[in-house]
Amino acid sequence: MTSRNLSILGLVAVLAVVAGVWLAGRQAATPATESAALYPDLKEQLDAVTTVRIVKAGGTPAVELKRGDGGWTVSERNNYPADEARLRKLLTSVAEAKVIEEKTSNPESYSTLGVEDVSNADASGMQLEIEGTKAPVKLIVGKHASGASSHYVRRADEPKSWLINKSLDTSSSADQWLRRDIIDVSADRVQSAEVKIGNAKPYTALKKTRADAEFAVEGLPKGKELSSPSAAYNFASALSGLTLNDVKPASELTDKPSAQTTFKTFDGLVVEAAGWKTDDKHYIALKTSYDAALAEKFKVATAETEKKDAAEGDKKDAAATDSEGAPPAADEPAEEKTAKPETRNVEEEATKANAQLSGWVYEVPGYKYDAIFKPVDELIKK
Repeated sequence: MTSRNLSILGLVAVLAVVAGVWLAGRQAATPATESAALYPDLKEQLDAVTTVRIVKAGGTPAVELKRGDGGWTVSERNNYPADEARLRKLLTSVAEAKVIEEKTSNPESYSTLGVEDVSNADASGMQLEIEGTKAPVKLIVGKHASGASSHYVRRADEPKSWLINKSLDTSSSADQWLRRDIIDVSADRVQSAEVKIGNAKPYTALKKTRADAEFAVEGLPKGKELSSPSAAYNFASALSGLTLNDVKPASELTDKPSAQTTFKTFDGLVVEAAGWKTDDKHYIALKTSYDAALAEKFKVATAETEKKDAAEGDKKDAAATDSEGAPPAADEPAEEKTAKPETRNVEEEATKANAQLSGWVYEVPGYKYDAIFKPVDELIKK
């Protein structure tokens, strides 16, 4: 055999080896590529999602979140608004989940990863169901993997289980999916708080001007005085960042409230709070309104300032007349006077807040309840 023939055979052999390696690599890579995304088409369909459901052991629905005209709500809490940021994070995590590794396909080993069928009364995982997409999602979410930044999962009705690169929030407590913000009135806005607890005599904590650092208290028991100048300052932050632990329809609390506090702000917001203590839990109901007279009383601009502004305006009008030679024609529209932004915004704030608060009673942290409904005995010297 000539050297030329040997070279040709050698080249053919090399090409055969290279082709074999390439084919083997392609065959091995194909399954990984196909399963790189847990749900390859879900990300483009998230806007179509209408329902998210979390099912626990025994096939019992634990939480159902539904999209309506007004946004997402929690079915188990009489369709109270849901925490949309938390829900969005869950949906995005599922849509972006990548498969790290294929795990067991043996049903006898599912419990080790927590991916057994949730129809099993002893199942340790949760089934996440997403509806509204072209193909509904049913994903069994098992245990956290090492580091808690990944999860073991199994697509329901499929034998293979997987390790994915996302941690999925499948909390089965409906209260965890509620929109937590109730109301937020900053400390600098609060002008007064009138408090009535049970049969006790009402008292009022108030600031007479915006410049006051502390609240004076009217209605103290005869011969008593505040324990300190700042004894009533808790009312300033009582409604600041108020959040719920849980919520229920107002119709479920039929007893009269045991405490009432009416807050007023310098800019005219009025918040009426009613409180109940039941089974070591603290509940409040809120009602908001706008008091234009109150806002007028404490408005920042003084009468003297307004007179000065008016006088300067007259001077400008006179100067304009002199420079132009004539006043504006009668049919030219005068500059429209608009309400001060502060006044207009607070009125809108009160209306919007009342629409959200009406019909609900909120379970709140005990320390917040105590700040809103503070007995006068806790303000005075012993």
